[in-house]
Amino acid sequence: MGLEAAIIGGTIGSALIGSRSARRASQAQQSSADASIAEQRRQLNVLRGDVAPFREAGVGAVNQLGQLFGGDMSQFQTSPDYLFRKDQGLQGIAQTLGAGGQGAFSGNALRGLNESNSNLASGEFGNFINRRLALAGLGGQAASLSGQAAQNTGVNVGNALMQQGNARASGILGQGVGINQGINGIMQALMLQNMGLLGGGGGGGGGR
Repeated sequence: MGLEAAIIGGTIGSALIGSRSARRASQAQQSSADASIAEQRRQLNVLRGDVAPFREAGVGAVNQLGQLFGGDMSQFQTSPDYLFRKDQGLQGIAQTLGAGGQGAFSGNALRGLNESNSNLASGEFGNFINRRLALAGLGGQAASLSGQAAQNTGVNVGNALMQQGNARASGILGQGVGINQGINGIMQALMLQNMGLLGGGGGGGGGR
C-alpha cells in the first residue's frame, strides 16, 4: 500500500499544482488586460480634454456663422475688431470736422467719409467670416482627432477584452486538464494494483 499511496498522492499533488498554476496564469493575464484597458481609457480622456477648447471654439464659430447667414448681424456688429475700426474711423471723422477749414463739409469730403465707412464694414465683414471659418476648421480637426482616438481606443479595448476572455477560458481549461490528469493517474494506479503490479495485489493461494 505504501507505493500505491505514494503514486496516488503524487498524482493528486501534481494535479493540484497544475490547476493552481493555470488559474494564477489566467488571473495574471486578466489583470494585465484590465490595466491596459484602464490606461487606454485614461489616455482617451486626456486627449479629449486637451482638444475640448478647440472643439468648442469650432462649434461656437459654426453657430455664429449660422446666425449671421440667417440675418442676425449682431455678432458681427458687436465683434471687437469691427468696433475698434469703427471707433477709429469715427474719431478720424470727428477730428476732420473739428478742424474745420476749407472743404471740411464739401461733397468730396463727405463722399470720402461715406466710402471709408462702407469699405470698413465690407472689409471687416469678410475678415469676420474668414476668422470664424478658420475656427470652424480648427474645431473640425479637433473633433476628427477626438473621434479617431475614440475609435482606436474602442478597437484596442475590444481586443483586450477578447484576450481577457481567452485568458479566462484558458485558465478554466487548464484547471480541467490538471484535474483530469489527476483522476487518470489515480485510475491507472488502481488498475495496476488490481493487476497485481503494485503492492496489495491479489496473492497466490498456498497449498493445504
